[in-house]
Amino acid sequence: MDSLGNDIHPDPAADPWLTVAEFAEATRVRPVTVRSWIAKGQLKATRSGRRKWLIRRSELDRMLYEERVDDTPPEVWEALYEQHLVDERARSATDDHEAGYRWEQALERSQMAPPDAGFSSRLRQIAMTSSWWSAALRDRASVDPEFGWKPVAGSAGMTLSYELRPGGNRPGPRDAWERFDRTVARLGNAMEGERLSAVTGALTDVADAARDISDLLDKRSAEAESDA
Repeated sequence: MDSLGNDIHPDPAADPWLTVAEFAEATRVRPVTVRSWIAKGQLKATRSGRRKWLIRRSELDRMLYEERVDDTPPEVWEALYEQHLVDERARSATDDHEAGYRWEQALERSQMAPPDAGFSSRLRQIAMTSSWWSAALRDRASVDPEFGWKPVAGSAGMTLSYELRPGGNRPGPRDAWERFDRTVARLGNAMEGERLSAVTGALTDVADAARDISDLLDKRSAEAESDA
């Protein structure tokens, strides 16, 4: 085993290695995103030389399975979230990494998406994963007194995705989106700082604002269908 828990003598036929470029192509993201997952501990990988990373095929299978799990109706997401909050079982120290990975995946889906019927669902996924990440970070801090937030340079002024940017073609009330923009701004500022409580609080606020908009859009859609 290496320092990341990978088998250094894998069976190539059973679980072949993939390059960063191959992994990025399979998951439909940019190579820089894959390297970011590796750096943050969200993706297991092994160095091959000074600059090259290799990733097991089983890691791709895990991520593709989670993507299928994420394509669930809003009521299932809500049930999963409620279960996460009431679950008192001990959580491993990697839960915050997993939650952060799910958050980044939700943002990736929303990044360059077209303005289609899936808008509300993508927004709800961002709400759910923001809540999960906030809870996971608090859980980690409760069992690890040394755990803290590492500042992320360049976060201030961020937008979560292209389709959610201020001034974009966003359906829903203007005041609700203005509230959403304020919470995102607070999150960006918090991520540049060192206060974990500020980050978890801002993530919760983003989740609440995004969920409210998604609920309203789903309600409008249901009313439109009933009137048709």
